[in-house]
Amino acid sequence: MKMSLDLKLFLTVSLLLTLIILTVILLNTTVLESYYKSQKEQTLIDIYNQAVEYYSKNEIDSTSEFLTELQRIDSTKNIEVEVCDLENNVFFTSSNNFLKNGFFLPPGIENGGSEFSFNTINESLTDENPYFIRTFSDRRMQSDYATLYGKMTSGYLIFLRTPIESIKESVNISNKFLAIVGVICIVISSVITYFLSKAFTKPVLELSDIANKMSNLDFSKKYNVETNDEIGTLGESINKLSDNLETTIKDLQKANMELEKDVEETSKISEMRNQFISDVSHELKTPIALIQGYAEGLNDGIVQDEESKKYYAEVILDEANKMANLTKDLLDLSRLEYGKEELHIDDFNITELIKTTIKKNEVIFKEKNITCTLENDEDFIVKGDSPRIEQVLTNYISNAIKHVCNENIIKCSITPSDNNTVKITVFNSGNNIAEEDIPRLWTRFYKVDTSRNREVGGTGIGLSLVKAIITQHGNRYGANNVEGGVEFWFELNKA
Repeated sequence: MKMSLDLKLFLTVSLLLTLIILTVILLNTTVLESYYKSQKEQTLIDIYNQAVEYYSKNEIDSTSEFLTELQRIDSTKNIEVEVCDLENNVFFTSSNNFLKNGFFLPPGIENGGSEFSFNTINESLTDENPYFIRTFSDRRMQSDYATLYGKMTSGYLIFLRTPIESIKESVNISNKFLAIVGVICIVISSVITYFLSKAFTKPVLELSDIANKMSNLDFSKKYNVETNDEIGTLGESINKLSDNLETTIKDLQKANMELEKDVEETSKISEMRNQFISDVSHELKTPIALIQGYAEGLNDGIVQDEESKKYYAEVILDEANKMANLTKDLLDLSRLEYGKEELHIDDFNITELIKTTIKKNEVIFKEKNITCTLENDEDFIVKGDSPRIEQVLTNYISNAIKHVCNENIIKCSITPSDNNTVKITVFNSGNNIAEEDIPRLWTRFYKVDTSRNREVGGTGIGLSLVKAIITQHGNRYGANNVEGGVEFWFELNKA
């Protein structure tokens, strides 16, 4: 089972405090009594040394200040004192409650027969070992005592006795008190630890949430550094890591987009190359075959008269020009369709451009007895690539020349629109185009009348070029059947 950090901290502190209290109680039970007894014995030795030092300089006198001090020790430190001579005559005693036959006797001595007697005590005390301590129980007082038997100067003995039974009761009382205090401390510390652990784990949980968001590439959340400690340092590091990762990922995304763009560009170039080769291979078959056939005819001497030779030469020249124009148009179309040629947008007068284009075709109009007019000669300034728009007008007018019939009328017009554009229209009198064929007009090499294709000299690329140029301008184009003929149109933005 998953355990939260604050719960772990709470349990750890609580268990640690409980262990400390139990350890104190254990030490109190096992060590305190021995320590207390050793301290009591040391106190007896200190008082003995004081007495020896005092009486080494002073005579033993019942009125001496030191005897008064021994009485004070009895009353304040609960140490009973007896001083006697070597004949067991008591010279001084602070209390008669523990006396029997004038000195302290261990239990069982009062019935006689024990080697622990006054004489044995006296004999045991020497200059090398001037005192010894014994612990025994006084059945009359029902208490344990520690007794020091010591030798002083001038043939006097001193006996010091202090009860040690009270330490056991003190240990029990102390243990009970420690248990009560321990429970109270555990409760209080647990409450404090709970809130402290919450305060401690809150920033950790917040940092964990930020790290989790970072793993999902969400770098919007940052840690608010409020403390100058390890958590604050970690928060600053997380924030720096978040910023660095965000920057790195953005750079990688940018590099990836550029790589995709390069791959796409390479793919477009490859596709353009393949399309160009396919188109050229397809469209140049016929003119190459014609040139080859007429050239072989001239070379083999099939025709002898000058007029026939001239005709053969004109066919070869015409087909060569068609191949040159076809190749140029295919290159232009490929560059426009695949975005390899940038437009140079300027403001120019579309009215003047139409007049110029019409004038360039006057010779053809006269040869074919075509009437071409511009319905309105008001100046309109538009935005666009002037050479490319002239190419559009030339293709529209050339297309009209190829298909005009009946009245042999071509009309150009300029109409302003409400959407800040102008509409340029080229009309030719003649037969309508089947409605299902109109959408296909803009497909490369599509020709409505294939049987007359070579007669009219079209390549089927002109309208595809129009579509590519106007699309790159971001404008519309189209063709409509109207009464008496067909009109082709395109739009340009006003300047």
